[in-house]
Amino acid sequence: MLPSGRGSSPAYRPAGWRTAVRVLLTGSTGFIGRQLLPALEAAGHEVTTVTRTRTLHHTPAVRADLRYDALMPAVDGHEVVIHAASVTAGSETEMWNGNAVATRRLVEAATAVGARVISMSTTGVYGRSSGMFGDPLHIRRAPSSPLSRSRAAAEDAVFGAGGTVIRPHVVFGPGGRWVVPPLVHFMGAGNAWLGGADIAVAAISTRRLAEGTAALLHRRLPTVIHAAEPEPVPVADLIRSAFTASGAVFPSRVVSVAAAHTRLRRFGVSLNALRMLGESSRMDSGTFWAADAPTTGSGQTNSPARPEPKLRAYP
Repeated sequence: MLPSGRGSSPAYRPAGWRTAVRVLLTGSTGFIGRQLLPALEAAGHEVTTVTRTRTLHHTPAVRADLRYDALMPAVDGHEVVIHAASVTAGSETEMWNGNAVATRRLVEAATAVGARVISMSTTGVYGRSSGMFGDPLHIRRAPSSPLSRSRAAAEDAVFGAGGTVIRPHVVFGPGGRWVVPPLVHFMGAGNAWLGGADIAVAAISTRRLAEGTAALLHRRLPTVIHAAEPEPVPVADLIRSAFTASGAVFPSRVVSVAAAHTRLRRFGVSLNALRMLGESSRMDSGTFWAADAPTTGSGQTNSPARPEPKLRAYP
């Protein structure tokens, strides 16, 4: 079954376990950010959000567009910036500006005031979506799409400032649109498992990702961290609630990833997207969950690790 209890992770700490950190959070209304906000507040941190529109929650907020507006006023006075905003659809230029440009500008402002940066990214920068994801400091990036190239360039900005990038693989939870719902639709329409009924993947829920991230703020961190449950999550568990809610039964047959791609590629579905849930994966996420990692002052930047290869500017 899916991990759900707060007490099931060694990284979880009750509210107030250490000194509060002044955090600036971007993307607080997004898929991951809407879980990050309550997790940070529950951990006792002082959170301010950045939003382009009027906020509806009680948390202090500043209005700014990361792509264009002056960001120093927003960042000033904060010890840590958690960057969870991203653009995952649109034109190549829109994704570049929303990821690469916005992150570079945010990092420049954070560096100017001495705030360290923790940024959400994705394993999409590896250019593959199955198999073993080991030590992220030893995996070369090979982004293969405009989106993943813009995310890799955003990572470079964070690395250049001594910040930390968190790379989850499969992320699921309330409001998710890109992973579980399309798989459920595919399986229901074709009465077939994608790849097999025994597939298990490197996955984490938005709530667990948020709680684990909130527990990182007092730690000395490497430049890259993988985030996933300690053991792969069965795909059957990811889709179980959707099938139960609809009264449907699990499929009785299997369609291979290759066959599914032949059928769906004319609709723009990539082979990597199908492999993400149609082939098994696992991840070395020990650093993310480490309970006894060295701690540091809340505002101290990370020691630089081995630099990742710089990518040529795109587009």
